[in-house]
Amino acid sequence: MAKIAFLGTGNMGAPMSRCLLKGGHEVTVWNRSFDKAKALEKDGAKVAGSIGQAVAGADAIFTMLTDDKACRDVWTGPGGVLSSAPKNGAIAIESSTVSNAWVMELAGLATGKGLRFVDCCVAGRPDAAEAGVLHVFCGGPKDAVAEVKEIVKPYTKSFSHFGAAGMGNAFKLIYNVMGAVHVAALGEAMQACEAAGIDLTAAANAFSIGNTNSGHVIRHSKYMATGKHESPVGFSPKGRIKDTMYGVEYIERVGGQSRIGRAAADVFGQAVDVGMGELNDSELIDALRKVHAKKS
Repeated sequence: MAKIAFLGTGNMGAPMSRCLLKGGHEVTVWNRSFDKAKALEKDGAKVAGSIGQAVAGADAIFTMLTDDKACRDVWTGPGGVLSSAPKNGAIAIESSTVSNAWVMELAGLATGKGLRFVDCCVAGRPDAAEAGVLHVFCGGPKDAVAEVKEIVKPYTKSFSHFGAAGMGNAFKLIYNVMGAVHVAALGEAMQACEAAGIDLTAAANAFSIGNTNSGHVIRHSKYMATGKHESPVGFSPKGRIKDTMYGVEYIERVGGQSRIGRAAADVFGQAVDVGMGELNDSELIDALRKVHAKKS
């Protein structure tokens, strides 16, 4: 079993840490909001008061943070991982949904400090993390990725290695753009059904069993039909926009096209515009109701 430092114990980091603990790993947690890390003590985690304390002697250092800025601060800021990392060839494991440009920069910085770098992104919501059924997308050297695959088994449903460092993140960004498109299109379709006088429960069922179905459609259509959404919030419109735009920027930089991705981000922007950016992405239908009520 591995000695793990897990930095970032929010909606995803906390259940991922609990799974690693259940898998028999020794896990030390750290979070900018200390209380969120402290809550994991009852599950068997050691709680660190600093990043340096968390990573001391670690075999694997995970980060699960909000965005590029938060990530950069934790890795490169004063007292950050790169100034505190053990000199034992530990694996630096970036699991946050951040830009590919930052992941590639971090890979170079971490390698320069003698760490082995793996981007190890996950797909799934907090409930999937809690149940240990996340899909894992990795990039990095084969030997390090093989070690990571064994470490993350407690929260893994499927594991894919996409190539060199940065490629797991690259796939995750493209994957998230596609997911955002599904949810944005569903929100518009369900609002259109309502405007046409179509029963939303019947619509949700038909979308879910026809060729329009996907995991997102099946899950979100029920929320949209019933008006009963996740609590606490599973994934917000603001989060959708952040992830989607990281993906759009990457896709366009490598020569791909993402017009539909940009449109999806714009649809979620309507939720932000009506003050619903911090709610569930499934509440997009309510945001669209507000938008169209203003127009009528």
